Amino acid sequence: MTIHKVDNKPFEGTHVLNNPPKFHEKLLEYGERPYWSPDGKRIAFIDKNYGDICEIDVETRKVRNLTKNLGDYHSFLRVLYLPNGDYILIGPKQFKDREVSRHLESELWIMDKDAKNPPRPLGRRISEGCGVSTISNKITYAVHGGNDPNIGSRRDYKCFVTEIIYSEDGPTLGPEKLIYENERGRAPEPQDFRFNDSEVIMAEYVGSPWKTPEDWKCVVKGVEVETGKVRTYIDEPLTHNEPEGIFPDGEYICLESSCDYDNFYPPIDLWKLKLDGSGERLRMTGMINHVPWRASNSNVSPNGKWLAFMVNTYTSEAGFGMGLGLLDLKAWENHIKD
Repeated sequence: MTIHKVDNKPFEGTHVLNNPPKFHEKLLEYGERPYWSPDGKRIAFIDKNYGDICEIDVETRKVRNLTKNLGDYHSFLRVLYLPNGDYILIGPKQFKDREVSRHLESELWIMDKDAKNPPRPLGRRISEGCGVSTISNKITYAVHGGNDPNIGSRRDYKCFVTEIIYSEDGPTLGPEKLIYENERGRAPEPQDFRFNDSEVIMAEYVGSPWKTPEDWKCVVKGVEVETGKVRTYIDEPLTHNEPEGIFPDGEYICLESSCDYDNFYPPIDLWKLKLDGSGERLRMTGMINHVPWRASNSNVSPNGKWLAFMVNTYTSEAGFGMGLGLLDLKAWENHIKD
């Protein structure tokens, strides 16, 4: 088994997107976790681990730092858009250390679409990321006992769906609907809604490449919001298959996968996975031939024509960004057909 040690060191050679693989192009030489705006004209991202929220105009490539001079909080890990253009942010109030700040004290925030007012905490600590609807104010996330002692221990998780409620007092979280509870040793992370918000697609991490090297994987599942019925879409032993960015039709999702090698971590490339249980997938990014680079943290444009993604290396911590790229999905699809 090959498991790479995390060091987060800058790469001293040539950046992979300076001479990118076919259909790829460089967006920025820095940045993390890109996310398309509802109109498809901008991409929000984090400037650096535990940093500020930025936004790039895709046509002009002009970058704005939205939170640098806005309020007291500048320690964010993720950013997403609501359909109305408001921003959902995730991160701790202050950075303490990489374990506590990411896994215990990271919480939900909201910021108005014009970034005129400082980010406002929504009063809910969560585990890792969240999923945001493209058609409503609904969001979905997981919480473990380290975020909320009412859940139990750090090994106990519950997944919820709720919505952002707007009132005269400002936006708040509505009532939570429980949609999924884990079994011990399994850590779920909701990622996306599909089919008119009727199903949540999530990753579920089973074991750990470091702690249980002979028994680990990341599985893609779907949960019906109303019934709690669970479907498994891909489940391979000793393989990291993590959903990262759904396609507009809801039939496919991006997949961070380590399937090129047996019992290998981290995942290297992004694939297009069909969400029907067949396991059908096609490689989209081409990092496998550019060691030690890898692609991750992707998001599909609203029109389905472009994939925004992050690059880093095999030894980078999950989520540690070393640049942003774009993949021309239409050119890639035409190449596949040929």
